[in-house]
Amino acid sequence: MQFEKYHREIDKEISKIKLNNTPKELYDPIRYVLKMKSKRVRPILAILAYKLIHRSWKKIIKPCLSLELFHNFTLIHDDIMDKAPIRRGKKTIHEKWNKNIGILSGDLLMILAYNMLSELPKNMVSKTIARFNEISIKVCEGQQLDMNYQTQNHINEKQYIEMIRLKTATLIGLSLELGGNLAKMNTNELNTLYKIGELFGIGFQLSDDLLDVYGNKNFGKKIGGDILENKNTFLSVKAYELSTKDDRENLNYWKKNSKSSKEKIKKITEIFNKLNLKKITEKKIKLFFDLAYKKLESLKIKKLDKEELKNYLNLLFERKI
Repeated sequence: MQFEKYHREIDKEISKIKLNNTPKELYDPIRYVLKMKSKRVRPILAILAYKLIHRSWKKIIKPCLSLELFHNFTLIHDDIMDKAPIRRGKKTIHEKWNKNIGILSGDLLMILAYNMLSELPKNMVSKTIARFNEISIKVCEGQQLDMNYQTQNHINEKQYIEMIRLKTATLIGLSLELGGNLAKMNTNELNTLYKIGELFGIGFQLSDDLLDVYGNKNFGKKIGGDILENKNTFLSVKAYELSTKDDRENLNYWKKNSKSSKEKIKKITEIFNKLNLKKITEKKIKLFFDLAYKKLESLKIKKLDKEELKNYLNLLFERKI
């Protein structure tokens, strides 16, 4: 595929990251997580945003890689908080090692991400790191909302969308913005790139929610994992919103029931099917992706120069990457 060249170069740059051999409990988990099968979506988006203006993209791989390191830091900590056993088809770090090792190796990944940004030209470092910090705070706010909502009986669609906007979509927005910043685009262009990524990121997370229930083993997560963990997803939020009193009682019963994981997934999925949530979620995903495409069209750059980014977004939308 045309985008594999970016993936290869990113992996090559990851392999150059100098990691000490000792203490092995700190560095081995980082090697492990960085070698996991990954789409490298965020650094590739940054590269494609840069290529809207410039062609010589290899020289900006290192700062773009900071997005991948930071993203993996958030995943390690997220998995610990969610008690998730599987990530990208493999054991999560806290399962393979332990929780304390997961926390510390995640922290080091974050530091490595900032180290890469610190190597930018002096006239860019301060502004870029300030923006990175701003988005990092939003990601933490989103994660805290996610944890808060897990202890609440019900949240509404608006609350859920705002939570995933902060937790997931802001970093995707930053990815496109960083590429544009490295290409020295103007403020209006950078704002548009960020908004494209944010809208797309919301749709992408909704797609993950859908695949957790209706995906297959190639998805890289245990199917029904969000159901077993009683996580708030777009489907679970809409289920409470649209269900009858009897269905709501069933949802509450199975939410508290942990005796039979297969039965729990089956029963809750049956309620989702009854409420036509697959189609409702697909419609909502398309809405956000369409808004992202519309924003991309508004970007005052030649149509031909936008084709590669648009094609990549299309492949992500169709889950062909």
